[in-house]
Amino acid sequence: MDATAAGNLAAGNLAAGNLIESFSRIEDPRSDSGKRHDLMDIISITICAAICVEGWSDVGLFGKSKYDWLKRFLKLPNGIPSHDTSIT
Repeated sequence: MDATAAGNLAAGNLAAGNLIESFSRIEDPRSDSGKRHDLMDIISITICAAICVEGWSDVGLFGKSKYDWLKRFLKLPNGIPSHDTSIT
């Protein structure tokens, strides 16, 4: 493992990078109209939250409570998507 990979692993970025890389091949089926959140942001937050929360309404709360951590590897140009955005 090189120094960059070791640093990323220590910072928790390696797993996040692998997650984003794995799902980056998914074509975004949404129309451009009204699209406020990056698809990878939605997928990443939803997967992380699904491990930690009990229901869909908790996904948005998870994202808001982990915003600083998520911002290290997600774009989040319009903040955290609401739970409604995550499931539609």
